[in-house]
Amino acid sequence: MFKRKSSKGYVNIEYQCTIRFLDESDPITASFQKETKGQELLDHVCKYLNLVEKDYFGLRYVDDEKQRHWLNPLKSVHKQLKNVHPMVMCFRVKFYPPDPMKLKEEITRYFLFLQLRRDLQHGRLLCSPADANLLAAYILQSEVGDYDPEDHPPEYVSEFKMLPKQTEKMEEKIAEIHKGFQSQEIVPSVAEEKFLIKAATLDTYGVDPHPVKDQKGNQMYLGVTHLGIVTFQGNRRTHLFKWTSINRIAFEGKMFIVHVTIAEKKHACGFKCQTFAACKHLWKCAVEQQYFFTLNKSADAPKVTSGGGFFTRRSKFRYSGRCQKEVVSESEVINREPPEFTRSQSVPHFPRHVSKSTSRPNSLISNSAIEEIETAQSVPDVMSRSLEAEVRAPIAPEELSIPEEEEVKISDTTYEPNKSAAATPDQEEPPQDLASDNTTPENLDAQIEVLQKELEEAKSMNHSGEKADVPDEEQTSVMTTEPIVEHSKDNGVVNTDKPQDDIKPDSSRSTLKTVAAVITLLLVVALVGMVLVMETDYKLPLVSEMRGWPETKAFRASYYDPARNYVTKMCGSS
Repeated sequence: MFKRKSSKGYVNIEYQCTIRFLDESDPITASFQKETKGQELLDHVCKYLNLVEKDYFGLRYVDDEKQRHWLNPLKSVHKQLKNVHPMVMCFRVKFYPPDPMKLKEEITRYFLFLQLRRDLQHGRLLCSPADANLLAAYILQSEVGDYDPEDHPPEYVSEFKMLPKQTEKMEEKIAEIHKGFQSQEIVPSVAEEKFLIKAATLDTYGVDPHPVKDQKGNQMYLGVTHLGIVTFQGNRRTHLFKWTSINRIAFEGKMFIVHVTIAEKKHACGFKCQTFAACKHLWKCAVEQQYFFTLNKSADAPKVTSGGGFFTRRSKFRYSGRCQKEVVSESEVINREPPEFTRSQSVPHFPRHVSKSTSRPNSLISNSAIEEIETAQSVPDVMSRSLEAEVRAPIAPEELSIPEEEEVKISDTTYEPNKSAAATPDQEEPPQDLASDNTTPENLDAQIEVLQKELEEAKSMNHSGEKADVPDEEQTSVMTTEPIVEHSKDNGVVNTDKPQDDIKPDSSRSTLKTVAAVITLLLVVALVGMVLVMETDYKLPLVSEMRGWPETKAFRASYYDPARNYVTKMCGSS
């Protein structure tokens, strides 16, 4: 399938990578060559899964520096994976649709369900205990069907790992909710739809958390969704910068910068990432999400650049693929028969009880691909094409795994989406409706006045040099106690972040820029001085004395005159 045109002296090299799926089923091996683009590989995987609405999905990998990346559809797969050992990629949801029920096909909704189930298990889908129990009950209904006392012993819920902090008390509550579904005859597809509808209302729906620090050095998480850019501190959302209020997204070194317009005033909010690579990855994710959910046509997407300096090239990024409006319009004309697929089971051989009268045929992989899967056990390549390579790169062993999420060890009271040990609230925490917004019309004016006073105080303290004397506890109290603030052009909420003039880019890169500027200035001064001594007839005492130095005469005879003659000759010939 991915075949390179032969050229003289070139040996076709076929590389192989491992593709892992959302349901943790057996991975497949995909073959590619040096010129194979990322879009070709993604199209092949979607065809293998019989997936038509493929624009919401992508392939993600982790490089040797433990930095996550999305496979760029426009670039060569080989160039992107050359520093990845082993070559393992994961099929994941890249763009979470605002309304999951607008997805045309059930198989697409099922893959979204698998992704959200994974997010819930790993602590990225943060919710209250009541919501967590309900979502887990829907998962159970999809897995085992209706409750049956003969096949489901008292502790049957413990067989399934659905929540990061799953306790015995929570399992009892989940079992109680699951038993209540018995009379409703909820088939797996309906249970998954109810799960999707509920999950889409949560604040952390579609959030891929990026650990950052604010201007005060407080640890927080930043996510990019269909709504805009959101920040989390503690276990709650603190800010929402809507796409309508965002003018520009940029990065400078480790500093991720969001330029927004709030109450007809322009501000710049900076967040410091852990590394330069992490900041660049966050910038790319934000640009892609913004274009996908806001553009009317993908052809309108401009090429963006950011992050340049004296010693570094500016990072360029070009959006590829269609936007959401184009995808929805294209999905409306899908007229194929609903594909059959088989739902996977996280606990093999566990009894399932589904009403035959209301169940629908399902299949995870197309029937036409069943034979291909069976033959794949004996033939590693699933591309269904002849192999012409004389040299083959080694395949990544199936037993090797890659860390998909990096652990961040911070306080147990904070939002830990990358650490499944303490990400979802348990029964000891008070219920919190994270989907609600405390910024109500009744108290909006009072909150604006308070935030304005805090902003003025912060500015005055910064200008008077008293900020360094403020205890850490006082600095962190503002963010943890303030209500959720949504930032858009028409909501009139005042920005609590520092204006653009207060943003401090990475100090190391600023130092490098200063050194580069000084060196450049010295070189210019030296060049002007050399021309003054060699080419002018000024009778200044110092200049005349320098012309008579033996070192000056030797430099002129050995270097300056030959260089001048060469330049003169080149200019004359042109």
